[in-house]
Amino acid sequence: MHYMRTKMATDFEAKESFGTKIIRMLLFFIPEGNPGYREKLHLVNEWFVEFDEENMPYREIGLNSNGTPVLAGPDKKNYGYWLDTNMTLKDFEGEEISKAEFEKLWELYFSSEANKNYAF
Repeated sequence: MHYMRTKMATDFEAKESFGTKIIRMLLFFIPEGNPGYREKLHLVNEWFVEFDEENMPYREIGLNSNGTPVLAGPDKKNYGYWLDTNMTLKDFEGEEISKAEFEKLWELYFSSEANKNYAF
């Protein structure tokens, strides 16, 4: 397993454009892959990503500018942002982190009262 921190995909807008809202309304009947992420993606300043033995994203944590986890996946409700790509470890830019650092933030996120219903 490899663990990485990256600033990739941290430029989401806080407010949806009018066009995005229209498309979302037209496609309301199609389930979203990450419904719990939509309201929080703009808060992500950095990602911690765990990779499996094939170097594919396996788990992820989105951190805000204070280093606090604001989203994590996969869980019961969300598939995961990076897990829903065909990217591998070699496609990521960033620096390696330790398993302990990743696990500490994973536990912190899922131990909070607001996120207990989403854990595996």
